[in-house]
Amino acid sequence: MKLSSLLALCLLGSVASAQPAPSAPAAGDKMDAKALMASGLKLYGQKDYLGALAMFKEAYDRFPSSKILLNIGTTLKSLGRNVDAANTYQKFLDASDADEAKKPAVTKELAELDGKLAVVEVKAPEGTEIQFGDEPSHPAADLSRYRLDPGQVTLHARKDGFQPWEKALGLTTGAVLTVNIELAPIPAPAVPTSGTTTTAGVRAAVTPEAPPSKWGAIAVAHVDFKYKGGAGVVGVTRELIAGLQVEAAAILGPSSGGYIGGRYALLHGALHPTVAAGVPMFVSSGARFGVRGAGGVEYDLTRHLALVAEVGVEHMFNPQDDVAATLFIPALGALGRL
Repeated sequence: MKLSSLLALCLLGSVASAQPAPSAPAAGDKMDAKALMASGLKLYGQKDYLGALAMFKEAYDRFPSSKILLNIGTTLKSLGRNVDAANTYQKFLDASDADEAKKPAVTKELAELDGKLAVVEVKAPEGTEIQFGDEPSHPAADLSRYRLDPGQVTLHARKDGFQPWEKALGLTTGAVLTVNIELAPIPAPAVPTSGTTTTAGVRAAVTPEAPPSKWGAIAVAHVDFKYKGGAGVVGVTRELIAGLQVEAAAILGPSSGGYIGGRYALLHGALHPTVAAGVPMFVSSGARFGVRGAGGVEYDLTRHLALVAEVGVEHMFNPQDDVAATLFIPALGALGRL
């Protein structure tokens, strides 16, 4: 039997013979639904599919019988809304009160629609809410199979007490894609403790370790490969904001002077890249000054001590006559935090 014929049969008898849900609607709702169905049938016969759809949906809200779903699905198909029609047919097939005699015709109709759509089978923990792209969310258990237009879409999943989950899906026409959703629980917040229990059962006080001071010290060796020399840079540091610190140091070597600059950690973690810039000033046959830029890495040995390795370029604005204005000067040293 064609589903169009099935529609007419459902319209004429769905409300009168529908089995009520576990919590039965009021008798008035059932009668209202029957009247709405009759209005929907009349509008459908006049090819006013939007009007008919509104009547059928309101009837279903008043009296949620699976038979009304067939009217909704068939009207959606008449409107060219194949995705919504297919998902409504699937909801009918999954309903506990679905008419077994009508299932073969609905299954055949659904198979024809599936040839134009993509099918996603979602397997998720009980109580999971899923959402495809910007569509409204709904319980994963509502439909065993979900239809979508082919293309790219992001599947979102949420459940109370678990971290949000999402996955990008590439959907192709006529394909069936199975997605297994595994949710990770939200970690319980750490409970601060003020002490530990000793073997004797006595609660001993525990003092939390204080964070490192914003003040620190730096000791770095600058190496001049071209002129086989270099200098040591020793000074103090001060953290201004997380990852950014300023430095003031003395240059110790054949040519002594001072250095003022800054250093910024691009990422966090034990090993992280850094960039640095500053102004070196020293005395060598007169006062010399320039600029230095460098990039490198820091490795935190402990909370208070890190190793520093960087490659840098220095440009002197007033170099000596026998010295190049721009030099490649790598550096290696340590950074301590009090």
